[in-house]
Amino acid sequence: MAANARLANMNAMERCFATTIPSRLSILSRDLLFVVCMNTVIAVSLNYGFRTGGTLWHNFVYSQLIGMSIWMLIDIPRVLIWWNDRPRRWPFLCLAVTAVPMGVLLGSWATRVVLDLPPKLPAETGEMLRMCLVVGMLASASMIYFYWSREKLAYLERQAALDALQREEAEKQLVRAQLMALQAQIEPHFLFNSLANLDGLIATDPRAARQLLQRLIGFLRVSLAHTRAEQCTLRQEFELLRSYLEIQSMRFGARLDYELDLPPALAEVEIPPMLIQPLVENAVTHGIEPCMRGGKIMLSARAMGDNAVQVSIADTGIGFGHGKGKGSGLGLTHVRERLARIFGAAASMQMEENTPRGVIVRLTLPMTRPATAPASPAPAAAAPARQPAGAAPAMPRP
Repeated sequence: MAANARLANMNAMERCFATTIPSRLSILSRDLLFVVCMNTVIAVSLNYGFRTGGTLWHNFVYSQLIGMSIWMLIDIPRVLIWWNDRPRRWPFLCLAVTAVPMGVLLGSWATRVVLDLPPKLPAETGEMLRMCLVVGMLASASMIYFYWSREKLAYLERQAALDALQREEAEKQLVRAQLMALQAQIEPHFLFNSLANLDGLIATDPRAARQLLQRLIGFLRVSLAHTRAEQCTLRQEFELLRSYLEIQSMRFGARLDYELDLPPALAEVEIPPMLIQPLVENAVTHGIEPCMRGGKIMLSARAMGDNAVQVSIADTGIGFGHGKGKGSGLGLTHVRERLARIFGAAASMQMEENTPRGVIVRLTLPMTRPATAPASPAPAAAAPARQPAGAAPAMPRP
């Protein structure tokens, strides 16, 4: 179980980094767009602000070719070496100091070739190179600051995504721990009563004792599988609860009757495991058991529109305010906490008086189906075949 949790955590981390770290090509494309915009701003500033002479087209070509040359000599090595990580400070500064004058010379030469400019005098060439070098240094400084800030922001975003993933995994581990604690709380009390009933049946009705033992083994097998899963279907949960109620029916005899109604269309809806069982156990322990004449438990599910399902647990036991305060209420507390942690405000639990007596608990959950749900609901229809929906089962009484 721990190995599966670690594997799921590693897969989630890989998906997180795959979605947060762009490819080298996307990084270069994004940087190129920024460089082109900045070169255009420099060209307009040189033409209208500094009035360096020449036409706007000449200044535009100068700025673009010099800026692109500096960008290729700085950004391409940076992406190839460090990718999307923050560059090491001193190696990157050395790269920038070397790339700026080389980019100015390369861009100036490319400009003369593109514009087919005549050769200039050495004095004019030196003055032009000095101006281009100053402009290139200013542009490169702003570009370096932009890249540095952006890489720092990207690093912080990745760290925040990783922290969020770790918090989510920690919450999942907490929910699993709560589920195991709830299972440990439910099973000892249930097993004690079942084994005590089994001990009495061995002497009086060996056939019923064997039947109870078989049902108890089946229940524990399914219950163990539930605790190891993060999701189960309503069909699986109803089958588990059917086994539970069958065992309790053999214990209470004619005092306990039950009915399960699961529409085939909802059989493959996924819910968290062991979410309904504490409520059913609560109905048996606090509703039916204290009532001298017993009662009936009705477990049903129905769709609430297209995006929600409601599971109802109704009993005809003693109802509110008539019990002796037996129990600590931890089962209901666990259910509420799990609903809040897993679904937030999308799920709710309501409790109200039943008519003529008893309690009704309604769980409203978001409707989630498995990605590879079977096209035909034949397995879901097979379970009610032993006990038709809407009819109480004919159980052997000890």
